[in-house]
Amino acid sequence: MNYLEKFKPFVYKDEFIEMPYRLFIPESQKPGEKYPLVVFLHGAGERGRDNEKQIIANEGATVWASPEVQEKHPCFVLAPQCPENGYWGTSFRTGDELEPNSLLSTVFLLINQVVDEYPIDEERIYITGLSMGGFGTVGLLTLCPERFAAAVVVCGGGNVKKVQKISRIPIWFFHAEDDDVVPVKFSRELVEALKKLNAPVRYTEYPKGYMESIGSFPHASWIPAYRDKEMIEWLFSQSKARR
Repeated sequence: MNYLEKFKPFVYKDEFIEMPYRLFIPESQKPGEKYPLVVFLHGAGERGRDNEKQIIANEGATVWASPEVQEKHPCFVLAPQCPENGYWGTSFRTGDELEPNSLLSTVFLLINQVVDEYPIDEERIYITGLSMGGFGTVGLLTLCPERFAAAVVVCGGGNVKKVQKISRIPIWFFHAEDDDVVPVKFSRELVEALKKLNAPVRYTEYPKGYMESIGSFPHASWIPAYRDKEMIEWLFSQSKARR
């Protein structure tokens, strides 16, 4: 399937910034019905302005648009692209506090625009991201926790000091124990902090050597994560109305 054709290209513009993005629009819409929105934040390797890499580089965006998922859970899928020299929030490599930034604020405005233009169920807006996008997912959750029904964070992390802000949001974390790009401690610390608050958090950690056993490299935990059928069913079962 040519997902670049399925994901329509657009550019968000305001007086300060332009951000390319792709939007998948479900084909099986019914008049008067509203549908979930899945927001996908890509990793550092997909930065740029081509408005393609965030779709074709991995399954983080396309899994939600696959016929298998759309048949059971028709939904919109939004995939913005971060600028070449940008970052979804503060990079963990800088040693600074992990905080949202203006790029994540732009993603928030983009989400609002899509909600205004399409039949989106505001009780079922989900966000997921991998690596840099995993950090961005947590950052955007802390910026506007009231916007999202649930989240999936893959080999990412976030500001442990701000977990109170996201403690009511169901979040499922995925990470490989031997990840050699983003240390697994970033997921572990967030999960432990959320558990102390009795938050609805789930965590899957792939043991050392698992990624190599499936023919991949340690950082690529998004491969098994986004193929996890239990995770997909779990995500679409979440709703702000049920919290």
